[in-house]
This record gives sequence, structure tokens and C-alpha cells, in this order.
Amino acid sequence: MTRAQYLLVLLFVNYTFCSLRGETIDSISPKNKIIRIQHQILDSKLYQTTHIGVPLIVAGSIFYQKDHAFRNMRNSYIPRFQLRYDDYLQYSPGIIMLGLKSFGVEGRSSWGRMLTSDAFSAGLMALTVNSLKSTISKERPDRSSNNSFPSGHTATAFMFATMLHKEYGMTRSPLYSVLGYSLATGTAISRQLNNRHWLSDVLTGAGIGIISTELGYYLAGLIFKEKGLKRPLLDWKSELESDSYSFFGLQMGYSIVEQEVHLPDYIEITGTGGVTSSLTGAWFFHPHWGVGGKFTVSQASPHVDSNRFFNSHPELEPSVDNFEARSMSYTSLLSGIHYSSRLIPGLYAGGSIMGGIGWAGTYRADIHYKNQANASPLIHCVTHPTPNLDLNAYIMHVTGKNLGVKFFVNYNTGIGKSDYTYYSPKAGERSIPITGSYRFTLHNLYIGAEIDALFWK
Repeated sequence: MTRAQYLLVLLFVNYTFCSLRGETIDSISPKNKIIRIQHQILDSKLYQTTHIGVPLIVAGSIFYQKDHAFRNMRNSYIPRFQLRYDDYLQYSPGIIMLGLKSFGVEGRSSWGRMLTSDAFSAGLMALTVNSLKSTISKERPDRSSNNSFPSGHTATAFMFATMLHKEYGMTRSPLYSVLGYSLATGTAISRQLNNRHWLSDVLTGAGIGIISTELGYYLAGLIFKEKGLKRPLLDWKSELESDSYSFFGLQMGYSIVEQEVHLPDYIEITGTGGVTSSLTGAWFFHPHWGVGGKFTVSQASPHVDSNRFFNSHPELEPSVDNFEARSMSYTSLLSGIHYSSRLIPGLYAGGSIMGGIGWAGTYRADIHYKNQANASPLIHCVTHPTPNLDLNAYIMHVTGKNLGVKFFVNYNTGIGKSDYTYYSPKAGERSIPITGSYRFTLHNLYIGAEIDALFWK
């Protein structure tokens, strides 16, 4: 048999096998194989249990080193925030779920099955959270105790949100899921605003709350089997074939480049450790094109380049102890065009081009001389509103009917103007203030993740 005849036989056997299974040659193309494997993964118990919780815990470990930077952002904008409504907000998704059930709104499970699932979930969550708190003994940002990691309030809120999602969001309307997770996210943010937890605490707590609930429902399923199931699950897989959606999301990232500001008299401020947090959303009027906006707050922890300063002021080096630079804060409001394209079902790539305006907070740096109790002012800057251009590119994975996770790269630039008051440094003498203005160019490059509520058309 020649090679050509052998290939023809293989093709005939393959065609016959596919025909017997009701398939065509096209149905087992590489793309269709990828789609088939993807659906198998989405249907697996392991994926359903871990696909949201594990990425949150991983994100908590990634942002662990950025905790102080995100706390500095809080301190830059609302240092005295103290509203302890999160002590009650954490329970709100659970209260909604029990209220619906009590008023006869049928959810996924009977009372017995639901309470058993919830008992398993609460036990697993409490055991995990308390074990980690006592083992790690991480100090809270307000230094009130050493049980910061992970956040119990956040774990509780996301546990109840996942219960509401599984009972009503997956059987009646995804809006129940959006409501529950919005309340839980509000709890997580509030724990940071109240200076009770670090960012890594709430991310990890959210992941623990979700995974504990998934495991709790899995264990209850092993006991009850098919008993106690009242409503079928909604089918969301058809959404994976859709090109058109709108979204509202929460974005967090950190800078991978340094920001440099050149000031008079060889004073150079270098911004490091920059972090950003954004509320973003878009409405797509076309399968690929939409309009949207973004509100962003960002912060950097700068320092004065002492080498450059002392090169121009060598006579001051023996008398200067250190420099004290305040945090740089920046707020922007942007709008523009969004683009999205479906690569394969459930996986999207896209980006945006937006423009807008930004506002920088007042900035100052002080100089501390040796044998001097208090620092002396060095420079004080007030920045004018700055035009911004924002470029964003992302990959999004749809992890549920109304939930997507994005990984993004963001570049933001602008040309601004700042007025300054400069106090010429003279050890042991009264500084004479000099006023002026200078122009600067922003170059911010961020990477990070975004969680989106999706609304399909």
C-alpha cells in the first residue's frame, strides 16, 4: 500500500466514525475541539468550586506586597473615615436570601437542603478564617490587634452573597447575584476605608467565603442527591456564543514604571510603588464597539533624589539628615470608545481609548536637618487640572452568566502645569520662599485585574 492510499484509508475511516457519531469533519476542527474542552472544564465540579475563589486568593497573595501603598491611597483621600456600617452590611445578602425564602419566593433548594448547605458553608468559612488569623497573626492597619489576615467580615459577606447567588441568581435572575456580590464588595471596601483591613486581607477573605460556600453546597449535594431541589438552573452557556455585552466593573492595578518630576534647583521627585483603583463601565451599541467611562484614584509614594540634590548642594550634605516626601494622589474622570472581540466562547480580547481630565492633590516635600526637632519646608506644589489620554488593553474570561474577570495593561498620559513654592535650603537660616510654575508630562503604565458584572444582549 502506497502512502497516498494509506492516507485515503485513514480519511475514510475517520469520516465513517464521525458520521456514525452524527458529526462532520468540521465539528472536530481544532477550534471545535477547544470549544468542547472548554465546556467540559466549565461543567467540572473542580472548576465550579474554585474558578472565582482561587483567583481572589491568588490576587491577595500578589497584592500582599502592595498593602501599604493601597493604605496610603486611603490615607491620602479619607484619612479620618470611621463609619462602622460594615458590621451590619456583611449580613445583608443572607438577610435578603432568608427574606425571599420566608415570603414564599421559591429558590433552588428546600428549607432543609438550603440550611444544611449553609451550615456546612458557615462551618468551613469560620474554621478557615479563624485558623489563619491565629496562625499568621498579622497586625491590623490601625494597630488595634494582630488578627487582620484574612478579613472575617469580607469572608462572611461573600459567603452569604454566594448563597444568594446559588439559591436565586442561578435559578431566577442573575440580578440577585449582582445585588449580593455588590453588597459583599461594599463590605470589603468599607473594611479598608475604616482602616481595619489591608487589601490582601479582603481579597483572601472574599475567596475563602466563596470557596467555603461552594464546598458547603457540594457536601450537601452528596447527602441529599436530587432531593430537595425545587427549581432548575438557568442556562448561561448560550451567552458564551454571544458577541455583545455591556459591563460595570471594579479595577485594581499597580505601576510598573517610575514617575519622575523635575523641580527647580536640581530637586527631582521620583514616584514609586504607585497603585490605582477604578470604577469602569461600558455600553456596547454594536457587537464590537461601545462607549464607556472610568473614574480612577491613584497614589504613589515618592522620594527626593538625594544624590542629584547633593551634587548641586554639596555644602548641605553634612548637615542634612533626610528628606520627607508626602504621598502623591491623583484622580481622573475619563470617557471614550471601547472595543471587544470574542476569541473563543467565553474568552474575549479588547481595549479602550479614552480622554478626560485629572486632578492631582497638593504635594509637598520637607528637609530634615541634623540636630533639628522639626522638618523644614522644601517645596510645595499645587497642580492645575490636567488633560488625560488613557489607553487600555485586556483579556477577559467569562466565569459565570454575569461575571467576567479581566487582566489588563493600562497606559495613561497627560501634560500638566503646577505652581510651586520653593524654600531654598540653608541650614540654620530662615529660607526665603520662591514661587514659580513648571510643566510636566505624566507617563503611567499599570497592570492589574478587573472584576466585571456582565449584561448580555
